[in-house]
Amino acid sequence: MFMSVRKHKNITALVLILLLLAGCTPSGQKSSSVNHLDTGFVPAIPGNYDSRDTALLVSKDEAGHKLRFYNLEVGKFYTLEYDGATVLEDKYAQALSLAQVELGTLVDISFMRERKRLNSLQLSGEAFRFTGVKDLLISESLPAVFLMGENYTIAQKALVLTPEGPGELEDINAVDELAVVGVGHTIYGLTVERGHGYLRLENAEHFAGGFIQIGEKLVYQISEGALLAVPEGVFEITVSNKGSVGTEVITVARGEEVAVDASKWVSAPQYGGILFITQPAELSIFIDGEAVDISKEVTLPYGIHQMVAKAAGYESLSRYIRVSSTLAKLSVTLTPLSASENSASGNGAATNTPTPTASQNSPSGNSASQDSASRNTASENAGETPTPTVTPTAAETPSATPTPTPETTPTATPTPTAGADEGYKVEILSPEGVEVYKDGTYLGISPLSFKKTPGTATITLRKEGYHTRSYTILMEDDGADSSYSFPELLAIE
Repeated sequence: MFMSVRKHKNITALVLILLLLAGCTPSGQKSSSVNHLDTGFVPAIPGNYDSRDTALLVSKDEAGHKLRFYNLEVGKFYTLEYDGATVLEDKYAQALSLAQVELGTLVDISFMRERKRLNSLQLSGEAFRFTGVKDLLISESLPAVFLMGENYTIAQKALVLTPEGPGELEDINAVDELAVVGVGHTIYGLTVERGHGYLRLENAEHFAGGFIQIGEKLVYQISEGALLAVPEGVFEITVSNKGSVGTEVITVARGEEVAVDASKWVSAPQYGGILFITQPAELSIFIDGEAVDISKEVTLPYGIHQMVAKAAGYESLSRYIRVSSTLAKLSVTLTPLSASENSASGNGAATNTPTPTASQNSPSGNSASQDSASRNTASENAGETPTPTVTPTAAETPSATPTPTPETTPTATPTPTAGADEGYKVEILSPEGVEVYKDGTYLGISPLSFKKTPGTATITLRKEGYHTRSYTILMEDDGADSSYSFPELLAIE
């Protein structure tokens, strides 16, 4: 009996000792007398996070294993570290590599706020992303754009991502190629995927008033001392005026300037003839702002010309054509207006609209090569060129104006903008002492001012030894002067 009681006491003591070593009281509760060291360590495993966000990916530092994000709600930047346990997925929860996540992409992320560790990144399932967007002219004062056939609003804290880092809406040039992201019909990010450089035409007095085509799409009117913003890449350029034509392949680097001496292309003028085949038969055609008689062969100097075709009850057509052969046929077919459009225009009655002319040094998406009269010569039975499609509405009875003589040159007077703010001006205040160009045309040395004409314009700033910069501005018809102060140009190192 004694031995049995003693044995029971020993067992009870052993149990108490084990409970104490386990940090528990006999009741099974955690002992308050045992101190635990809190290291703050959180294992790097998926699922450990305390914060979530929808953000834009701004930059990648793969060497430092860091990603930089932009918060859409408050407009702030922050950096998170990633590691082997960070989960990267597309919007369908399929695994991604970091190389597959483009800068400027809208992503849903989870992370540890204090440790600044990224737990997961997934491409936003609600977001849209358009790439290769061109000709998107926007401004701080006009936060809406027409894109992919629909209207979109640019969010107040939208991020503009340029090759140099975060920028402003005015940093986007009309010739830049963009990636646009957002949700619904709101744009939250614009990334410059393909930027622009600059083309300077030197000794171009002979070609002033003529045209330059860059690649397949861009056409500018030439002014003396022009400095044109052009997309980065390799392009064939064609310069023409007064029957002289020159072609050269150039390479344009982002932010860099290419100079081309146009004097080497000055030559004795050459002329070609065009026979127009039209539908409808009765229409008016204007070449470089001058009406021509299409009942017979139209003689034009070699080179690029602006063609406008109009007829009552039809949509008007505006295109550039290139003349580079002795004789060619050019087919011009207009599209009939719809019944509602005819009614709105007075049942197709002819209207007296101004003769369209090329806007000085403003880029055009109409390719001269698309409607080239040089493709078909008389010896080839002068086959038809592709039928162009159409732009603004106008109508006018054909007139039998005589064919222009060989000396006739394109008119370089821009059509006045409706609602032009007479007497008001735009001032470029800073930086001081730099060359200022408006849509490629040299204006002078800043500070300076020029006549205010409502619409968008590209302002380019240049100075020897400094990086050239250009900005897109919107000149509003608000009955007041406008002034701009741009950042100082950066010195070329």
